[in-house]
Amino acid sequence: MSMFKILCVADFESYEGDDFLKRIQLLCKAGVDEILLRAKGLSEAHFYDLARVVAQICENYRKKFIINQFFDVACKLKGDFWLTSEQLEFFKNHGVFLDEFRKTAKIYAPAHDLEQAKISASIADKLVASHIFATSCKPNLEPKGVSFISELKSFNKEIYALGGLDGGNYKEAIKTGASGVCFMSLAMNGDIELIKKIAESKKLLNLV
Repeated sequence: MSMFKILCVADFESYEGDDFLKRIQLLCKAGVDEILLRAKGLSEAHFYDLARVVAQICENYRKKFIINQFFDVACKLKGDFWLTSEQLEFFKNHGVFLDEFRKTAKIYAPAHDLEQAKISASIADKLVASHIFATSCKPNLEPKGVSFISELKSFNKEIYALGGLDGGNYKEAIKTGASGVCFMSLAMNGDIELIKKIAESKKLLNLV
């Protein structure tokens, strides 16, 4: 089994504490691999100000930094880019923007079904399969389950599992073939010690 990545979605709107940047530092110290900055309610200018600081924290701890939604900010800060479902149509038709970008950075794109995954696979490096397990973020939608990860393998892309992942089920996603697991609720408002245990478990789950 190859080494998997732990990605934490640092969602500005869902954080319940009073020091967002401190939380990101704690996640980095806990041993996560990648930090995605997500703040859909911020203007691009305010997002850029926040992203600059988060990028510096990630650099200090040698963690991969990924920017959600704001492509221009990703270009300016030389971070990886996670595009939204809403942006997929635009970039499908204007892939030339991403061709240059992908020479130095990675693109993460959504895979909510096989049809969307096919489009994402044509322009992205990594497919984000969601939602895998039941989650309070999408209470009325049936989760895809880990079998969806197996279905995505035909695209020959790295697959990141998102949605309802926790300390009890993330191993199922890895064993089915996910190369990355994404935590949001756990990352933002869960127990940092649990994140640390998951990071430590990589040594046991992987032949390194």
